[in-house]
Amino acid sequence: MSSAGPIFRDKDKLLPRYIPPTLLHREKQIEFLYSFFGDVLTKPSQVRPRHLQIIGPVGSGKTCTCVRFGERFEVQAKKLGVDLKHLHVNLRLLGGSRVVLYRNIVQQAAPEVYSTSLSAEELLYQLVKQLKEAKKYIIFTLDEIDYFLNLAKDSRIIYDLTRLDEIAGPGEPCGLLGLIFTARSKDFYKKLDEAELSSLGRVPLEFERYSSHEVYDIIGQRASEGFNVGKVSDEVIEYVADITGGPTVKGDIRYALDLLLFSGTLAEHEGASRVTAEHVRRVVSRTLPSITTEDVVNLPEKGKLVLLAVARALKSKKTPYASLREIRGTVGVVCEEHSVKVFEDVEEVLEDLADRGIVDVKSLTEVGISGAPVEELSAFLDDLISRVKESIA
Repeated sequence: MSSAGPIFRDKDKLLPRYIPPTLLHREKQIEFLYSFFGDVLTKPSQVRPRHLQIIGPVGSGKTCTCVRFGERFEVQAKKLGVDLKHLHVNLRLLGGSRVVLYRNIVQQAAPEVYSTSLSAEELLYQLVKQLKEAKKYIIFTLDEIDYFLNLAKDSRIIYDLTRLDEIAGPGEPCGLLGLIFTARSKDFYKKLDEAELSSLGRVPLEFERYSSHEVYDIIGQRASEGFNVGKVSDEVIEYVADITGGPTVKGDIRYALDLLLFSGTLAEHEGASRVTAEHVRRVVSRTLPSITTEDVVNLPEKGKLVLLAVARALKSKKTPYASLREIRGTVGVVCEEHSVKVFEDVEEVLEDLADRGIVDVKSLTEVGISGAPVEELSAFLDDLISRVKESIA
């Protein structure tokens, strides 16, 4: 889609991948991260890795806080002559494989030793060896560890990564200075044994949901960057903030940004001179807090294709549910349209979509979109199909 137009100055400023230079209502959290990790830069070869959890609901700013902290920490390290890199690993994009995760880490941190022929243990050994020899250091964030553990059903990654210094040997630097795990809640503790919990640390940094007032500040900042002057009023921004801060959306800033983006797109499509509350109301009826643009963009390719097939199957039936057989048939059509080889693991992909809270799988004959509004099903599916198609392209 075109980034600028009669309504928009720059649509990209309303997309989840954009992180503004100043994070309103999260600068204190960045300061805490500095205080937690800051002194490791003074003698990086002599410190043990520090581990921190960040716990907070979806859309509460965990990811953007870690990314912005990592960027600033790299700059600080460079000033002190420390060769440090912050790695942000989105576990929702990697699937539930321990070896794939380690390959991703090694590919980013030490591409010189990357190899698909290495086992999980060998990858970590080569990573530590390379960092030690090159006198390089890393801090990395594992985003959504709870999702990964639920999908992989393998908690060894926590034990492995929190004990990298043991690979280096007593008193030797392992190259890892810090490790941040983010999760939506503490429920993932139940999947860990005592040794893993001990390695992880028991005191997390907790992010509260954004209030309506905080949402207003944040989306006001983004609107000033994304819209042309005078195209969205304070009243509309306040209306979006009230919806987002309410009991249904619960402060998810991603949904607030979607409302602004899609309301502006609707206004522009209709040739309106500005975005109104009515545009927002109409978008609300066609979107769900549980499925944001970020959720769709972050799906692996198979997930996008299957989600598109589910939406298409539901639209053709005009009912809240479709059968697995109908979805399989539609997947074949979707794959052909996008020049992708047809795959057989549709059921496994549906299970992943269910784990992400995007689809409901009640039985082999009842698969639907989580929370899809029956009274607005057709319009909702049109919107979802459009978003999925755009993310595939």
